[in-house]
Order: sequence, then structure tokens, then C-alpha cells
Amino acid sequence: MDGPILELLEEYGSLGYERIAALVGAPPQVVRSALADLLKSGMVEVVGVGDVQGHKTEATVYWRLTEEGRQEVVRRRSE
Repeated sequence: MDGPILELLEEYGSLGYERIAALVGAPPQVVRSALADLLKSGMVEVVGVGDVQGHKTEATVYWRLTEEGRQEVVRRRSE
């Protein structure tokens, strides 16, 4: 699951977990778990975006590659 997620983030820049799940054809819970593991390993980082709706803010979380994640994509391609 890690490889396809890393590839998508390289291609799109940043994505929400639900969009990643739709693109890889996996359940959102599986993608969230994989993203949490990638976060722990330093491959991805979280980008929070707030959207004000009425009197409250709806937070949206996007994921993007770190430099280490980009290097991992390059390494996997060279194998």
C-alpha cells in the first residue's frame, strides 16, 4: 500500500486520505492506517487547511511527501 500512496502524493502534491483511497481503490480506513505508518517513518507530513463555514471552522487534513518520501519514490523506481 505504501508504494501507490507515495506515487500519488508525488504526482498530485497533496491529497486527503479519502481521495487517496478512491484513487488506489482501497478502504479509507486502510489508507489512514498506511498514512499513519508513513508519517511515523518520516515519509509524509500533514498539512492542515481550515475552511470557515458560518461561525465554525472545518479542518481538512491533506498529506504530502517529505524530502525523505521523495527520495524513497526515486529509490523504488530505480530498483
